[in-house]
Amino acid sequence: MAGRVPGFRRILIVKLSALGDVAHAIPVVDFLRKAAPGASVDWAVDRRFAPVLEGNPGLRRVIPLDLSLWKREWRGAGTRRAVAAWVRELRASGYDAAFDIQGNVKSGVVTLLSGAPVRWGFGRNGVRETPNLLFTNRKAHLLPEDRHITEKILRVASTPFGGSFDLSTLKSEIVTGEAEDAVAEEIARERIPGATTLVVLHPGTTWITKRMDPPFWAGVVRGVMERLPASGVLLSWGTDGERREAEEIREGAGGAVALLPRLTLKELAAVYRTCGYLMAPDTGPLHIAAAVGARTVSVFRATDGNRNAPRGAGHSFLQAPLPCTACLRKRCDRDAECRASIPAGEVAEAMARLVSTGA
Repeated sequence: MAGRVPGFRRILIVKLSALGDVAHAIPVVDFLRKAAPGASVDWAVDRRFAPVLEGNPGLRRVIPLDLSLWKREWRGAGTRRAVAAWVRELRASGYDAAFDIQGNVKSGVVTLLSGAPVRWGFGRNGVRETPNLLFTNRKAHLLPEDRHITEKILRVASTPFGGSFDLSTLKSEIVTGEAEDAVAEEIARERIPGATTLVVLHPGTTWITKRMDPPFWAGVVRGVMERLPASGVLLSWGTDGERREAEEIREGAGGAVALLPRLTLKELAAVYRTCGYLMAPDTGPLHIAAAVGARTVSVFRATDGNRNAPRGAGHSFLQAPLPCTACLRKRCDRDAECRASIPAGEVAEAMARLVSTGA
């Protein structure tokens, strides 16, 4: 890659959250490995999402932050001492450059505290929170072709190296070990014996305006099994509320449907890789599945599938057809109308086509 900046030997990536956003950013590791061969690269991330990055061969170190704990217990002397110790450890790494690829105030503070003399971040046309501009001293300006979130992130990482990147050549690596792979293989073998194809559904998501109701997903599951009679559907979940929702979907769908047990992030990644197919709204597990090579069909409402959905062969998404789609509202008076605008049969047909033809 042309235009390599001399002296970038110790690099910090700052992408703290959320799960899907961290997964979107993983190709940056492969980019930096190629752009700055021999450089050591660390990643600062919310501890909840650190397992997604642990073991990545392009990272020297994953640096977890206990953001939720620190925020909840900030008044305590012990918390402040822990934060001070974390900052000292961060600065002791002697970073030459930091890349803030999140663009909000929290990530900006971490980027500044790193002590890196060169701090790259988004310019005004890409930053998520304007005060973030105060914490970086090099700005990458997005181009019209940077529509997908991963392209936007790579624009920041690539600008010091000439601004050129080819996303199709960059890997997303989520490393799982023998234990996680064994869990996935046991699930695939025993949860729905005799199924020739296993499709995983993860219905849970944080925004109400991204969510689809259990009856919708039950209809999707029935549609998949009607079109693929030898298939089985596994339901993944993260919280107790998501588990109850999954149980409702299983009861409404009937047939060869089973709930997964509570899994760690790495176990979940291994299951998605082993099964090879996932259906979901715009949610972190969707992007984990895509990163490990599973084929996906996804549903987008308040967010833009052209910006966020997995890209390339083996992925398709359905966008709510309302004029106000991709509104980014977390609550909306037209939410029920928006949900009803996406037919369950179209999602089932897209997955059946993906399984049958790979497209």
